[in-house]
Amino acid sequence: MEPIIKVIIAEDNKDAQDIMASFLKPLQQFEVIGVADNGESLLDVNLNLKPELIIADINMPKLNGIDAIASCLKVNPDLKFIYTTAYEKYAVKAFDLNAVDYLIKPIKKERFYVALEKAKGLLDYKKEKTILTIQMDRTSYFIQNKDIICIEKENRKTIIHTATQKYETNDSLDSILSRLSNNFFRTHRSFIVNIDYISHITAEGETYLAHLRNYPHPAYVSKLRISELYKEIS
Repeated sequence: MEPIIKVIIAEDNKDAQDIMASFLKPLQQFEVIGVADNGESLLDVNLNLKPELIIADINMPKLNGIDAIASCLKVNPDLKFIYTTAYEKYAVKAFDLNAVDYLIKPIKKERFYVALEKAKGLLDYKKEKTILTIQMDRTSYFIQNKDIICIEKENRKTIIHTATQKYETNDSLDSILSRLSNNFFRTHRSFIVNIDYISHITAEGETYLAHLRNYPHPAYVSKLRISELYKEIS
């Protein structure tokens, strides 16, 4: 059975909400887990429900869809999103933000399904990643995701730690995270951790420490990320 893709519909028009929900209902791989009727509400449901896909109207009250999605991506960087609007003038801006697709209202079912297939392909690709490739000293290394315990930024270098070896690269943490599978989490501006290796978490002043199996040093966890990390683990 294929994994379920969790979807939020962000749309201030109730009829449009119902139409998109009806399009999604017969599709077994997609599940609507929440609805937002304005941009500020979308920020809350994104934080609390952690969707994989948001279908967002651009012209929403309180906070427009473009700005709302930009904020959602800060806490959910793997998020995929599709924009809907009655106005074609926003298309360039939407694709600048790496939107999966851009749908003009009234939305046709066939066109809606094309956009969903694009999103599904991108999400499946993310889930299937098993090997991280890096360059080090003019050599390519192929590291199994399951062997990576954590990744940290140390001065200008990025260090990838496994139980038996460490690798140095000039790649940024953001670049590496985009090439990893979904069990990796950005806990801090200087750390990515494999949540499968977390044994326990302790509080240390304003910061938290994630203690890792098979690794002697804890990883920092920002207080802004701790709640989301607990949700990922559970």
